[in-house]
Amino acid sequence: MAGVFINYRTGDGAEAAVLLDEELKDVFGPENVFRDRRAIPAGAHFPPDLWRALESCGVLLVLIGPNWLTLRDTDGRRRIDVPGDYVHDEIRCALEWRRTVVPVLIDAAALPTKEQLPDGIAGLAERQVMHLRVPYAHLDLPVITEALRCHVPVSGTARQPSPPAGGGPHAGRDITYRRSAVSYGGPATYHEGRDTKSGEQR
Repeated sequence: MAGVFINYRTGDGAEAAVLLDEELKDVFGPENVFRDRRAIPAGAHFPPDLWRALESCGVLLVLIGPNWLTLRDTDGRRRIDVPGDYVHDEIRCALEWRRTVVPVLIDAAALPTKEQLPDGIAGLAERQVMHLRVPYAHLDLPVITEALRCHVPVSGTARQPSPPAGGGPHAGRDITYRRSAVSYGGPATYHEGRDTKSGEQR
């Protein structure tokens, strides 16, 4: 899979990860987009599948929400600093393997500075960002999708583009959305009848 790997933190971006995954797999095909809780079946020994997908991807999307850097474990440690943290290790490996790493800032989140990040992933602070405002996903998802077209193959199972009625700045692109996310100052609520309950904590 020379496609997209979605890196996200449970408790700070999981809903946005589902929203992004659903759009990208419609555009590029599900085999070209990896989000762990969709791509790995229940009961599977997930670490080998996860690392194989990361090794084969061309782009890592790092979803960063307002609390991404400050979330802590039960011992009071920042989760990004805890040995074995999947979010940290996926970013570190992608940077070391010279993949395209794109921070995606969710809503009002800011990109951490090099000084705020662990040494192994400090290079994330020097990557050009994209934005995903969950209440305005209908505006931001086409921008993200367009930026990925030069990196990700489009499969035969992908949604075929159709121009919107009346033309406009996105004429010729498919901007028909069959999903929505709503936020009223708190976590976003995702609507499409899909089960987004979590399994392994990231």
